[in-house]
Amino acid sequence: MSHRHAAVVVLAVTACGGGGPKVALRFHPPAGAVYHYALEQRTQVSIQSGPLAAMGKQQLFMRMHFTQTVKGPSAGGTEVEVVFESMTMEIPGVSPDVVARELAKLNGLRSTVVYDERGKVVRSTFAPAPGVPPELTKQMATGVQTMTFGFPDKPVGQGDSWTMTTELPLPQVPGSNASPAGPAKTTLTVREIRVAGSDTAVVLDIKTAFPSGPIRVSSGGQAGTLKLEGELAGHQQFSISRGAILDGTIKGSTKMHMTNAMLGAKGMDMLTDTESSIFLLPD
Repeated sequence: MSHRHAAVVVLAVTACGGGGPKVALRFHPPAGAVYHYALEQRTQVSIQSGPLAAMGKQQLFMRMHFTQTVKGPSAGGTEVEVVFESMTMEIPGVSPDVVARELAKLNGLRSTVVYDERGKVVRSTFAPAPGVPPELTKQMATGVQTMTFGFPDKPVGQGDSWTMTTELPLPQVPGSNASPAGPAKTTLTVREIRVAGSDTAVVLDIKTAFPSGPIRVSSGGQAGTLKLEGELAGHQQFSISRGAILDGTIKGSTKMHMTNAMLGAKGMDMLTDTESSIFLLPD
């Protein structure tokens, strides 16, 4: 999926013995094409141990509508303009009116992204908006881009797979530094190649594993560590002729173990269940 527009670093291609016809996966959308998308994310957070265990489960929901317009060739690849049209969120303990008022400031935000032919982000810029923190605009751009995965060098067929590294997204953990732990690793496998007239679409199975090393966290003057367990899995359908994601879903559970002086000797365990989906809407 994401989402075919995510901040991704392609690391390596691992050839597996797939059979049948092979296709070259490349990002070559037609200039002038306009694609309307809906992106949804459901998150359930529960504190399993530690001083905040009595909070119970917290449910969060986010829906975003955005439009991608293919501007055409640019230095290093293809330029795409992203316009964020609307966003809704449900946050525990926060008035829906307050949330709606703040999110209204984001309507109409624009981002420009250049992708190379393998779907890798070459560069991206985000137009500043009055009253909108830069951190929030970055999170929005990352949310859209994390549904994008890079393509391999060689043509692939059913059963073929490749592995790449992806930036470990931790915007929900203030003061986190994931670089010492290393990146997450995502493996994509061709489930099916669908040919319908002049269009060829590829269905990919996706599995992401987190690094086992500790992540450094600094909050409120307290240094600590964060360790992740779990994986994310799902699928994505990509149209080669349109150069666009058609649909996709990724979901999974992540267990976080946090330690610092304020959390005591045993630290705190938090479980996060997420499901993210992207849909290409009718014209």
